[in-house]
Amino acid sequence: MEILSLSEAKMKFSHLVDRVNATGQEVVITKNGRPAAVLVSPDEFSSWSETLLIQADPRLLEEIASGMRDMKENKAGLYTIDELFAE
Repeated sequence: MEILSLSEAKMKFSHLVDRVNATGQEVVITKNGRPAAVLVSPDEFSSWSETLLIQADPRLLEEIASGMRDMKENKAGLYTIDELFAE
């Protein structure tokens, strides 16, 4: 993770955007020596957003936990791709 001051980031912004999109590595931008923003790729942002939505849904978290318990207790059925998409 790269850390740049706001003035440095302004000078390199186009290059930073290209690099973040190519590598997926975040860039922390500081203002007055303190972190003020983080530049991330759209894919990374989408992933974080989806994770937050899942974590905010108690029913979904319980479904996930239940499925994990079933897998540990061998109660979950395992299917091949063909079986899943068979009509």
